[in-house]
Amino acid sequence: MVNVEPPEVRVAELRGGRLWGLDVDRGGRLLGDVFKGRVVNVVPGMDAAFVNIGLEHNALLHEGDIVRAGDQASVAKGSGGRGWIALRSGEEVVVQVARPPVGSKGARVTMRLSLPGRYVVLSESSDTVGVSRRLESEDERVRLRRLAERLRPLDHGLVVRTEAEGASEVLLGADVRTLVGLLEGIRAAARTSQAPCRLHRDLGLLGRLVRDRLGEDVSRVVVDDAETLDALRFQVRTSAPHLEERLELYAGALPLFKARGVEREVERAGARAVPLPSGGTLVIDEAEALTAIDVNTGRFTGRSRLAETVLTTNLEAVEEASRQMRLRDVGGVVAIDFIDMDRTRDRVRVLDALEAALAQDRAKTRIVALSPSGLVEITRRREGPSLRATLNRPCPYCSGRGMVKTPQTVALETRRRIREAASNIPARPSSETAGGRERMQVVMHPESACALLEDEGAHLRALESQCGLMLHLTVDFGLHLEAARLSLGSVGEDWSFDAAASRVVAGERLSLPAATPLYPAEEPAYAVLHGLLVHMEGPGLAIDAARASTTKPLLIEITQVGRWFATALVVQG
Repeated sequence: MVNVEPPEVRVAELRGGRLWGLDVDRGGRLLGDVFKGRVVNVVPGMDAAFVNIGLEHNALLHEGDIVRAGDQASVAKGSGGRGWIALRSGEEVVVQVARPPVGSKGARVTMRLSLPGRYVVLSESSDTVGVSRRLESEDERVRLRRLAERLRPLDHGLVVRTEAEGASEVLLGADVRTLVGLLEGIRAAARTSQAPCRLHRDLGLLGRLVRDRLGEDVSRVVVDDAETLDALRFQVRTSAPHLEERLELYAGALPLFKARGVEREVERAGARAVPLPSGGTLVIDEAEALTAIDVNTGRFTGRSRLAETVLTTNLEAVEEASRQMRLRDVGGVVAIDFIDMDRTRDRVRVLDALEAALAQDRAKTRIVALSPSGLVEITRRREGPSLRATLNRPCPYCSGRGMVKTPQTVALETRRRIREAASNIPARPSSETAGGRERMQVVMHPESACALLEDEGAHLRALESQCGLMLHLTVDFGLHLEAARLSLGSVGEDWSFDAAASRVVAGERLSLPAATPLYPAEEPAYAVLHGLLVHMEGPGLAIDAARASTTKPLLIEITQVGRWFATALVVQG
């Protein structure tokens, strides 16, 4: 199924009516693109060089990926036996992205250009001839290898792809000629272009769909955009005309993914916890270079012995974990923490199931043996940004940490900052201070301000006494929960505290609407009026503890206004 919502294109693959694979493209893919770059730094200690290819971060070029004329790797031995790379800073090189950039890491590139077609992959400066391991028929493998040896261009290698099964020599030959022409065009552009620049962009998602995915095993392709369908038809007529009849336009009223139940699965692919059929769960945490998957039995208690419960949960986890890796397109190292299994035969069975599930993955994967504690390490080739990185950005509030400091932590840090600020205050005449004490205004988020007032303000009183300060506390909803603003002031200055206090007057009656937020969340007791905390008391105070708010309109009377907070009595509720 192809869903088009410019500039985004989504392709969902369903097998047996269930989402099996998902690709989301917003034009940011770099894998397979060819650039002309300039070497900016050679690092012998890393056996690598860094190349400017015009991206945010320089690309990494390892010595094993450096190729010269005649396929001679430019690695030699210098004095002292240390390896050095025969590249110079400022030298221009043609490279291809082998691993896209991730986070703060630049792309990894290679000078060994490799161009995929529908039936074959052309490898520059190579004498390799190979056949895809996914082709199981030995007779077909032998036939295709012979064809590849006859069709292989001079000084270039060929790898026959799975899609070539049953293809004639004419089709393979046409594919090879197309790729050779493409390679010659790239080399010609490199001779006239100035680095850094892009010489070749790999096909977009729709082009890769036709080239890499559309085969005899695809029953139909449903597209929800007429213009996109026409473009697909044109590409299919060129490469696989016998499959054109399998393309169709979706004309339903509901959006395509919604109508087929795919949208719900896409949303689940972004969730941290994924349910298993028997009641267990997978908890998935994705970092820059590592994805951790934790398997839990959840509410599943099994029907017989504990070992059977654990085995059932782990086998379900194998299927779902491999599926989630495909859907989320995670790359790098994946660590799956299965539930501990005491029996060796159970560990072997789970590992065999995992190998079978990952064998269907189009991305290259490698499994490290399952440990007795149930931990298995997998490496999966990264082909682009993960689904999480494509659809999300780091939280601007917590800066991507996933957590914020507790109000108590912020309050303690603020007290330390007040002590530090007080130690740096120069002496001033008593006429400029409040009775010989400096005035300091503290502005905080209401939650953090309440934590500063814990123990009925005893800590603040001690702080004032020890530092010789007169503290004034106001709150600001717009301030970050972890932030606090400290400012010194002289007598007579126009402070926001003074302005707030002037609007909250003892004896005044005020109305609070229902659902007025109260602080702190754990023990709601303070409202906020004109930037001041107001501690409310009285039998009429009705609080919704779950929402930390009032349950109905309240009439309150201000009884006292202090430097830290005001107090009020609920007179009607």
